Amino acid sequence: MVGSPPPGILTASGFLYPFRGFRFLVRHPRLLGHIAIPIAINAAVYGAFAWFVGTNLGGWLEGLVPRGEAWFWAVLFYALATVAVGALLMLSIYTFTVVGNLILSPFNGFLSEAVERTYAGHALDAPFSLPAVAQDAARSVRAEVGRLGLYVTGFLLLLTLYLVPPPLGPAAHGVGLTAFTLFFLGWEYLDYSMERAQFTFSQKRRAALRNAGSFLGFGAGAALMLLIPLMQLVAIPVCVAGATLLFVDLRQAGRLPGGPQAPG
Repeated sequence: MVGSPPPGILTASGFLYPFRGFRFLVRHPRLLGHIAIPIAINAAVYGAFAWFVGTNLGGWLEGLVPRGEAWFWAVLFYALATVAVGALLMLSIYTFTVVGNLILSPFNGFLSEAVERTYAGHALDAPFSLPAVAQDAARSVRAEVGRLGLYVTGFLLLLTLYLVPPPLGPAAHGVGLTAFTLFFLGWEYLDYSMERAQFTFSQKRRAALRNAGSFLGFGAGAALMLLIPLMQLVAIPVCVAGATLLFVDLRQAGRLPGGPQAPG
């Protein structure tokens, strides 16, 4: 297996892993065939999504940030608008990722498996059988429903921050929503490897909470990549590759359910 960072770095942040995913794909050209079709599809999805967000961002901002007639309200508006724009961008990036990953899911799954085989020298495969496929499908649906429930619950709880008078309430909501969304963005990409490892929802939740810094850091790196012009076209498959590298390193460090597993 390729040498991995020490556990301390993994627990602190996974920020660099999306960029490690890009470097890994460049260094293994035979993997590039897995991303040609996803890039073409992603370009169309990103163009449509960028148009939608661009035409609606102003209206969303007006609805989120309080305004008044006095001069200090104008200053407050622009200060809170900066926080709100950041939060809305992160939320938009997460939504784009969910939609893009849903469309590209079969391609992303194959890419993640190919990256793991190359990086770790093995992948967690199980023999094919119809009962096993049905069982995996049921487990996957339960896990997705559980994750969606967590996200909606957290999103609604963050809305209660608007009960706090401005500027503290809106500012705290913007910061909290950004961090919360980045955490789930990291989870979205790492889910391919966790699903292939047949993690239950409970195991995924434990893995995410135990490695919250890595998940949030990875989400921040992925969000930054999605903000870089032209990188948006390759960001989803590159982040899938980076998340697979992070998953393998976390598993080798013993920070995932089941403990460390040696290549075999």
